[in-house]
Amino acid sequence: MTCGSCVARVERAFLGVPGVRGASVNLTTAIATVEPAKQGVSITGLIDSVRQAGYDAERIRPGSETETSFERTQSAHLRAHKQALVHGIGLGLPVMAVYWLAPLLQGSDAESHVWPLAIQALLTLTLLASAAGLPILVGGLRAILHRSPNMDLLVSMGVTVAFLSGVATLIGAGVDAAHFHTAAMILIFINAGRYLEGRARKDASAAIAALVCRVPRTAELVTDEGHKTVRVERLRPGDRIRVAQDMIVPVDGRIIEGQASIDESNVTGESLPKERATSQDVVAGSVVREGLITIEATRVGESSTMGRIIRAVEEAQAGKTGMQRLADRVAGVFVPLVIGVAALTLILSWLVGVPMLTAINRTIAVLVIACPCAMGLATPTAVLVATGRAALDGILVRDAAALEAAGHVKVVLLDKTGTLTTGTPAVKEVFDEPIGAVTLDAKQVIAYAASAEQYSQHPIARAIVAKAKEWQLPTEEPADYESVPGLGVVATIDEKTIRVGSEGHLKDAGIDCSVVRERATRLANDGQSVVLVGVGKECAGVIGVSDELRADAPNAVDALTRLGVSTAMLTGDHAQTATSVAAAVGITEVHAEMKPEEKLAHVAARQAGGQRVAFVGDGINDAPALAAADVGITFATATDVAVGAADIAILHQDLSRIPAIIELARRSVRIIKQNLFWAFFYNVVAIPLAATGYIPPGLAAAAMMCSSISVVMNSLRLRKRNG
Repeated sequence: MTCGSCVARVERAFLGVPGVRGASVNLTTAIATVEPAKQGVSITGLIDSVRQAGYDAERIRPGSETETSFERTQSAHLRAHKQALVHGIGLGLPVMAVYWLAPLLQGSDAESHVWPLAIQALLTLTLLASAAGLPILVGGLRAILHRSPNMDLLVSMGVTVAFLSGVATLIGAGVDAAHFHTAAMILIFINAGRYLEGRARKDASAAIAALVCRVPRTAELVTDEGHKTVRVERLRPGDRIRVAQDMIVPVDGRIIEGQASIDESNVTGESLPKERATSQDVVAGSVVREGLITIEATRVGESSTMGRIIRAVEEAQAGKTGMQRLADRVAGVFVPLVIGVAALTLILSWLVGVPMLTAINRTIAVLVIACPCAMGLATPTAVLVATGRAALDGILVRDAAALEAAGHVKVVLLDKTGTLTTGTPAVKEVFDEPIGAVTLDAKQVIAYAASAEQYSQHPIARAIVAKAKEWQLPTEEPADYESVPGLGVVATIDEKTIRVGSEGHLKDAGIDCSVVRERATRLANDGQSVVLVGVGKECAGVIGVSDELRADAPNAVDALTRLGVSTAMLTGDHAQTATSVAAAVGITEVHAEMKPEEKLAHVAARQAGGQRVAFVGDGINDAPALAAADVGITFATATDVAVGAADIAILHQDLSRIPAIIELARRSVRIIKQNLFWAFFYNVVAIPLAATGYIPPGLAAAAMMCSSISVVMNSLRLRKRNG
């Protein structure tokens, strides 16, 4: 593929296959993502449809994680472009040299001009048959046969017209119409541009390469016969691998022997190494700083942590923004329009009395200077660099649309527990005096609460269960159990109905909580989460749970404010607790005691008011709001439901990454707009200049080359944090 026209053609080919619901083709990565409407869509049928459209394709197959499919494609293309450039320079420069030296080579004989022209014709013919010319001509011919006009067609038409005019001069003895040197200049500049563009694209994919380098190519496999070195892609779940000091862990696994200090900064961004011992897990990409361990592989290759990170980045880079889809649609009709303008240029030039030599030059210049390549590259190169930069900083962006949306966010809504706080709360206080008509001591309150909460995955529930274990209290198996998202749980213990959760949860069951309100208020004012325990129809206990505030939360909120992004807290926790935490981090707008559907409604209301909303959360109860927000942000360690609903996942629990991704997204959107503007502006200005004779064909080829390269180079600025 050479331009947006190719992209549009390939997408139409995929969509023409029965059972295909959607297709997205990325020019920069040369990767297509196809969405089937039903099971049974044939891979062979998809590939055949692409070949019938005049292109070729192969399925990306899971293989070595040491080299991504994109890298393989880019490396192969770069080698081909380098070979074409060498052929272009080696054969094109002699053509131009003979043209420039022709006056010195010609004698006084009237036929003396034939020999320089014959030499140019022979060299140009060799050039057209070389790697510098033949692929372009074949691409142009394929475009005609398949009625899919593209950049190759424009270039091949320009080169063919130049060559044929030279042949006509040679045969007709009319020296003024020779254009062999023009064909040579066009091919030299075109191939130089494609090679430089390929180099720039490879630089743009440096982030993927950097991620790949975080996984070793070989591993030390432990077998019954001893140790042996094998390639990482040959490892399977259950294999035992020995990892020594300063070695990189090749796969996700569990330590079965030894202990070590593990540096996980490559994966999670955590700066300090962590101690790991037998039965604990380690992830691919982490480094053993001290110690020696033997691990049993649990996930290998693409299913490992680093493999999934690389795949997520590849998928994001293969996606499209709304701006790119618009550019692709424009590029799809651009080439036929340029051919029409070129034909009109030739006709009008002839009608107004312009010499045929000049008219042909103008026509060739129009064909060559048009650049749908720049339009096609404007967005995907920026997305490629930005998502790669984000991945190196521990931020996984699901797709290009999420990156574009993050660049327009004006308000960030944050959950409290597990987001602004560490998510690992602990029980601080338990009231043990008689409450209401039921008399329970502190241990009985915790025992009932832990029995009811033992199957809940909520951090507060885990804190209560942990307290029961600390006090060595037995937990009873509930006869009935129901989790009420955002409120609490209901369980039957010893034939008693136990309710554990917020005041609203107990009120819904008709339980009077006024007797504990003073205590609950005091705990909430101290910044603790208040958990009420109801037994039957009585409020029988109050538990105060404190969750540590994330150290980086105030700085993250301050950074968002400096970016002009407003913040608000949405939490199911008690109002006083939420207000206390919000004040500590600098948030002034607090919405407490919210159910999941109320969080969802709040997001929808802000969107209806014209705001672009990002929601940050990590729990199951946050999933509806995460999915509904323009941008859902969560931590990679969050629940599977939350991760599945979010658009952006932060590998390490660092809130400073939220303003960082918004800032990066804004820069990406700004650069995409710059790229698209200059791509369109270039054509608006360049085509009329070429049509009126101000830009000769050789300079037109150079201008087209510079246009494409400038777009890629502008996108590369995103590699720098403040570029």
